[in-house]
Amino acid sequence: MAAAAAVVGGMVASGVIKVVIKQIGSAIGGKIKLHKNLKKDLQKMKMTLESVEAALSDAERRSINDSSALLWVNRLKAAMYDISDMLDDFESDTQSRVGAMRKKISMPDKMKKMQKRLQKITEDHQNYRLLPETRSNEPQLPDIRENAGTMVEAEIIGRAEEKLEILARLSGSTTEHTTFVPIWGLGGIGKSTLARLVYNHPEFEKHSRVWVYVSQIFDLKKIGNTIISQLSRQQSQQILDLHSINIRLQELLAEKKNALIILDDLWEKRPSQLEELKSMLKQSKGCKVMVVVTTRDEGIANEISTVQPYKLPQLSDEMCWEIMSQKSKFETRDDKERLEPIGRDIAKKCKGVALAAQSLGHILRSKSYGEWNSVRTNHIWNLSTSTDASSSHEVLGSLLLSYNLMPPYLKSCFAYCAIFPKGHIMIKDELIHQWIALGFMEPSSIFSYWQLGESYIMQLLEMSFLQHSKAIVEWYDIDNIVTLFTMHDLVYDLARSVMADEFNLAGPNCRYAWNIDSAKPLKSSTTSPEKIRTLNIVGDETSWPSWYKFHRDAIAPAKYVRVLHSSVSSNRLVASIGQLKQLRYLSAPNIRGRVDLGCIGMLQKLNYLNLHNCQELSALPESISEMEGLMYLNLSDCENLKELPNSFANLKELVYLNLSNSDNVIGLPEALANLTKLQQLELTACENLRGRPEVITNLTELRNLRLSRCMHHIFDSSSTVQTESFIDSICRLPNMEHLDLSFNGHPLISIPESASCLRKLVLHGCRQVARLPECVAKMDRQSLFGLLPLFSVTTDDGKCYSNLGFLEHVNPHKLNIKKLENVKSPEEARSVRLIEKHRIEEMSLMWNPQAERSVDDMELLRELVPPTTLQKFEIYGYISASFPDWVMSIGNYLPNLDRMVMYGLPNCKSLPPLAQLPPNLRVLTLEEMESLEEWNTTYCSGEDGVNELMFCKLEQVNIHFCPKLRITPHLPRAASWSIRGSDNVLISWAGSVSHNDASSSFSGVSTTLIVGRSKVPLHQWRLLHHIPALIALHSYNCWDLTSSPEITFAHSKLSEWVGELASVQQLTINQCMTLEELPGNMRQLKQLQSLKLNICCSLRQLPLWLGELTSLKKLIICSCFAITICQTAYNSSQTSKN
Repeated sequence: MAAAAAVVGGMVASGVIKVVIKQIGSAIGGKIKLHKNLKKDLQKMKMTLESVEAALSDAERRSINDSSALLWVNRLKAAMYDISDMLDDFESDTQSRVGAMRKKISMPDKMKKMQKRLQKITEDHQNYRLLPETRSNEPQLPDIRENAGTMVEAEIIGRAEEKLEILARLSGSTTEHTTFVPIWGLGGIGKSTLARLVYNHPEFEKHSRVWVYVSQIFDLKKIGNTIISQLSRQQSQQILDLHSINIRLQELLAEKKNALIILDDLWEKRPSQLEELKSMLKQSKGCKVMVVVTTRDEGIANEISTVQPYKLPQLSDEMCWEIMSQKSKFETRDDKERLEPIGRDIAKKCKGVALAAQSLGHILRSKSYGEWNSVRTNHIWNLSTSTDASSSHEVLGSLLLSYNLMPPYLKSCFAYCAIFPKGHIMIKDELIHQWIALGFMEPSSIFSYWQLGESYIMQLLEMSFLQHSKAIVEWYDIDNIVTLFTMHDLVYDLARSVMADEFNLAGPNCRYAWNIDSAKPLKSSTTSPEKIRTLNIVGDETSWPSWYKFHRDAIAPAKYVRVLHSSVSSNRLVASIGQLKQLRYLSAPNIRGRVDLGCIGMLQKLNYLNLHNCQELSALPESISEMEGLMYLNLSDCENLKELPNSFANLKELVYLNLSNSDNVIGLPEALANLTKLQQLELTACENLRGRPEVITNLTELRNLRLSRCMHHIFDSSSTVQTESFIDSICRLPNMEHLDLSFNGHPLISIPESASCLRKLVLHGCRQVARLPECVAKMDRQSLFGLLPLFSVTTDDGKCYSNLGFLEHVNPHKLNIKKLENVKSPEEARSVRLIEKHRIEEMSLMWNPQAERSVDDMELLRELVPPTTLQKFEIYGYISASFPDWVMSIGNYLPNLDRMVMYGLPNCKSLPPLAQLPPNLRVLTLEEMESLEEWNTTYCSGEDGVNELMFCKLEQVNIHFCPKLRITPHLPRAASWSIRGSDNVLISWAGSVSHNDASSSFSGVSTTLIVGRSKVPLHQWRLLHHIPALIALHSYNCWDLTSSPEITFAHSKLSEWVGELASVQQLTINQCMTLEELPGNMRQLKQLQSLKLNICCSLRQLPLWLGELTSLKKLIICSCFAITICQTAYNSSQTSKN
């Protein structure tokens, strides 16, 4: 392994030398006036390096078996870095008078030493007789229409049977509520791919799905918080203790019913930790949790499994060849008959590893017959390393060969990705900007920086050297949707090996330093701080005040650093950066305390600056214009930033500007006027564009514009015509692709036709939008999703149709349709075809009961049949007296319905019989149905002929303000009843119903009853006879003396009938102002566990028999000022008196 690491470490030299040659060329032809001799020396150096570069590929190949060649390559690479630093130093100092004088003395000396060093390297190169190789210097861009990030199942080869096996094991476990199915096997053979096939399977489309990358660093808190954020579909606040994490997980899992969790790449071996992980995900009855675990270790698989672990076999040679054929586009080649035997031999060398076949297949796509043969016979195959499944540092020969065949410009970009920790999620835009800062890319006359960066990303994706991250949901932000990548473990190990000496903090060639403690001098972490090119500094956030602990030499010695990441919140950082004249990339968000950017003008090479959430930043200096090459500037959430300087308009290279939530900035229109290269502008919640919105419409290069929550600052509520005209002008910009208008109310009323030119239009929370052109609704499902889940039906004056037809083109998870009274005809509803939208799980249909209609409500509802997938259904404001047939037989149409609400149906007189309601219904709410007279419930006959109540899953029934409603002949059993303003439900029970029938129907069901706004006395509540298992009874705002066990506004005494509630476990007596004593019959409440007496001002003592209630655990007395507790009667329970 050590030999392999050394070899690949030398291979990155070809990428470095190309960067340096371009840098010398830029110095020769640049703005700086060079001394004649110096220019001549640089030209000679460039020619020398070009000669060396031509033969470098041969040297890298020889370095595999020749230690002398390897030593030469590494010496060359070190010299290249030093030349680059020397040129940067010279360029910076010649821009100042003092530096220029000093350089007249020092530069010739440095050049002389470097020339001697290069001369020695060149002589060795000639002695090795290295062969030159012709390469195209111009990188080729792949077709950008190819989306390497989309995993198409049809393209996954050889895992169909394995997928079915995992599905069978998940569904076959009936005894466990939480099932763990491990998939184990060698690294790179497709464990994660198989897990992803299961994750995306239609069987789990309705499940709550979670994907967690675990990694070698096992962190239960991180795992728990990741699952919580994905289950809740929001980026939740991090929970810091495991107990709270477990509680929150149990709550979320209990809500979800069914959940599929993928734990990808588990390395933890300690049984205690694995048991704690299993315990975290165990769920009680009511929720089925299925967990798929991928691991390389059989022992881990056996320890965590609840069913037989699945060992994923290696792919056959034939399958590897299929993958290679697919990736290399083999079938399109004219010489495929000659190539096939060679390709099959290469496939055998992949040793059943899918990742190897994928990367080699892509590399071979553009290779000739001779190059295919060279791959087959390449010596790198002899470097195959350990096949131990749990080896964390194995580098397969096939991956090493793929890297070796990369063009030089791609090698440096790939190897740099190893700077991040294993499993780290990389953000595309940040990664490209870092490549630019390090000089890995140079724009040409054909391609821009960004086009090159996009192409490099695409090539690495196609080789499987980068992968789209599966953790997108954790990073989703409505104002900032980012593209994320990660690396497979084996690929990461390869990249780390490539850069081995450059990550070694103790070595002389360390160039990249990660997680350096800012409280210590940099020299305490690395022996060569002046050679650092990328520096990531961190602080100890566990100590306070951590933001203050910043050593003055934490970054200063890194004089050649190009990329600086900081997670330190100390404002001392800002005072130190002025010395870093080679800095190109600075990310320093969340700085606390006063921020003085006076030195920022000294960073003339800076092209990326992130100062997000520096809340005490109040001003930018005029010297900011010195950063002429600045391309990216993030000043979002800088709440105290008051003004942009006049010189801001000189930042003419800016392509990205974010001023979101920096809402006090003035001078914005003037600043934007000259930024003609802007491609992305984010102005969420900005207030200072009023009167000057036209500056935006002049930015012709804009591709992405975010104006969330700011339109009301630009236009007043009466300026709807101006608003539409402004949006129309934006949509007509020649390069505009993405427009975010989310959370804008007035004056955003309508969207212009020109919006159909966009690729994406975001309208989240724009509830006032009444007119959306049909062409916009059809252009992109996501465009209309912005208006969902709440969709408002509107119609223009004089039109014979409404906008309801737009819903034909969407299929969301949740849909709430309001203002249905505006629908013009039943045909409009029929055209939507709701019944075919099988992604919908929740739906509400809303009318305004007072509004005029063009269509009768029942006629309209007849055409709005929901899909069978619906789990929650609500109807509001429906004024017809009866329902269409599908509602009266709703159990047949909506078998999966879990919750149902009927609210504000003033004319409805009857409901579907209980037997016709959905079998899985858990919650039923009937509210404000003043005409509803009867709900006819029925029995069904079981297999043994015994009568059984329907609705075995019903948990909660809410009946509010249905004053005429009677339930007959039987009470549906449910764990919770809430009855408010519906006295008929309490009293209208036929005497023929036997107590035994009631007992049978409620067997095993413990019931809570909440009663509100009742005007009838307690002894008339016949309903109580039908709930023998009543354990808790509460009431409020009940008008009679004996209204309920939560007795409210009572007079002098309670009914003796209270004592007949034998199953009651909780009893509240509330606001009985003249109650003098508790009735003796209450001593029969042997199950009573909690008694609360609240605002019973006349109650003077507790009875002696209270001590006989042996189950009583809690006695709460609030605002009963006259009472004296009798300790002899009651001394064993928990008592609270206020």
